[in-house]
Amino acid sequence: MGKGYEKTNLISFKGKFPRAEEGVFIDPSSRIIGDVTLRTGASVWPLAVLRADTEAIVIEENVAILDKALVEAPMGHRVLVEGDVIISHGAILHGCTIRRGALIGIGAIVLDGAEVGRDSIIASGSVVPPGTRIPEGSLAMGIPAKVVRPLNEKEMAAKKDQLAELMEKSEQYRKIFG
Repeated sequence: MGKGYEKTNLISFKGKFPRAEEGVFIDPSSRIIGDVTLRTGASVWPLAVLRADTEAIVIEENVAILDKALVEAPMGHRVLVEGDVIISHGAILHGCTIRRGALIGIGAIVLDGAEVGRDSIIASGSVVPPGTRIPEGSLAMGIPAKVVRPLNEKEMAAKKDQLAELMEKSEQYRKIFG
C-alpha cells in the first residue's frame, strides 16, 4: 500500500462487507459498500461508487468501472456485470445485468431489470429503460436506447484494445496503492 493509505473506502453495511479477490485495483477515492464481490482483475477507478446495501453486486473478472460511475443494487434487483466489460466514466448501472464483453458508454444509464447483451455497446449518454433487453453484438443509442445496428469487427477490436489498456494501467496503479 502507498504511504498513509488505508482501505477506508470498503464499507460494511448490515453485516455485509465487500469482497475483493487477488489482483483487484480499487482507487482510494472510490466507495464500495455492502454485499459487493469483485473478481480477479476488476478495477474500480477514482470516485466510483458501488452500493449494495439491499441486494448484491457481482463484478466478474477483468471489469473496469471507470471514474465517477455509480453501480447500485436497489431492492429486488441485484447487479451482475460479467467479465471483460467496461463501465465508462459517469455511467450508472441500477439493478441490471451486463453480459460479457459489453461496453457502457460515458454517462449512459442502464436501469432496473435491463440486460445488455454480450459484446454490445451502449452509446454515451443513452438510457436503457427498465426491463429492456439489448441483443448480443448490438450498438444501442438514444433516450430511450434503441438498437441501431450490429457492431462491426473494428468496433469489437477497439473494445478489446481499450480493455487491455485499462487492465495494464490498473496493474500499474495497483502497485502504487497496494
